[in-house]
Amino acid sequence: EDPEMLAYNDLINQAPAEYRDALGQEWNIYEDIQESAKIVLAEVGIETRNKNVITLLEATGLAGYDESAARIYLLPELIDQALDSAPKTFVGDEGANTLGIGGIPPFLYREADEFPLPASYEELDHLIEVISENLDVVRFLSQPVKVHRGDPLACNKIMDRLDNCIKVTCSAYMNDDDAVKWFSGREDWHDSICGLKSPLTAMDDMLQALVKSAEAGNNLRLTTMPLAGRTSPHTPQGCLILNQAEVMFMLAAAQTVRPGVLCMFGGMPCTTGPHGDLAYSHDAMNLLNVAVARLNMWLTGLPTVQSGGSTEEKRPDEKALQDGIRGRRILCEFGVHHARHCFGVLDNLNFFSEEAFVKDCDAHRGYLKNKPEKIALKPLHIPPDDQALAVIRRVAGGDYYVDYHTTAHISVFDDWAADLEAEGLLPPI
Repeated sequence: EDPEMLAYNDLINQAPAEYRDALGQEWNIYEDIQESAKIVLAEVGIETRNKNVITLLEATGLAGYDESAARIYLLPELIDQALDSAPKTFVGDEGANTLGIGGIPPFLYREADEFPLPASYEELDHLIEVISENLDVVRFLSQPVKVHRGDPLACNKIMDRLDNCIKVTCSAYMNDDDAVKWFSGREDWHDSICGLKSPLTAMDDMLQALVKSAEAGNNLRLTTMPLAGRTSPHTPQGCLILNQAEVMFMLAAAQTVRPGVLCMFGGMPCTTGPHGDLAYSHDAMNLLNVAVARLNMWLTGLPTVQSGGSTEEKRPDEKALQDGIRGRRILCEFGVHHARHCFGVLDNLNFFSEEAFVKDCDAHRGYLKNKPEKIALKPLHIPPDDQALAVIRRVAGGDYYVDYHTTAHISVFDDWAADLEAEGLLPPI
């Protein structure tokens, strides 16, 4: 039997009978997204001027660069090859619904501040102490907050006091090669690198850092954050295709440099509000990230880390707490692999608050204690969009906000969440 069919049947058969058709359709949408992502890489390509990466990829015989457009195109075979050589497990992986913190919010929330400020080394030191008391729920972390003029290596060494959890850094911000190498060979450290700026545009220096880190054999988290309706199409399917294409490009680069290097899939698409700001309190923010997780857990097999369980609220108040509780529930009850930004983060990832962090951890502890042993597999009912690929072909690296497709689908994320709500698939409000 075809192993993919077996995987499919195993998955669908563990769901309640009334959900099986919908889950089968969802699986088909994921297959379509993965295929479409390959078409995007082959036909729309990625803008880059990084000679090193161009040479590297062209040497495979499965990629070609067009100087006049400054775009590189990858054949589907290169993506398949990269997926074959990429590990599907890693040391210290605790499986589904592993939650953590990440993303280095620029500011530390302080009640009295009149304008936002980063943290000091002393404050970082104190936060790591507080985090150490909550490692039963926080299973991985990147630096919880930016340190004013902080040296990344010095900050990492403070974080390194925590054992029995995974620490995440970003070597792209380290100045010398030794800094990049100090955590290579360490299974409890991962390197999170965002090599692209959505839509479909390489950040060439970051891409260089990615190559360097892959060469060192570091455990990689390949991240990108397309914003629905701004830097990607404004439908779940369109946004997911672009998200998938961007990470597949970084995966191809990393696996070409060093086949077998760990690459976690770090695509973290984001819903946006009417003014283009992020919408972290929106149910669809969490649902969109569940969809990415499922696409990889079900189809590509790549270990995968997404975002969610956070809030738009600017203060560590009751609404912020409830947003986090609801978001984490959505992530865990539909099921993700790793999710970051789940504790202590306010204002769409702009602030880290110690007060919010402690409350979030306590709330999640309570949730874990009382949640049912087995949660039925339930469908996401992703709204299909047969125009998704056409939009990406048309807009490519441009502004999705001004495209008529965005206007036509302006309420799609609201409707998606409302429909799931109506079917009783979301936590009660």
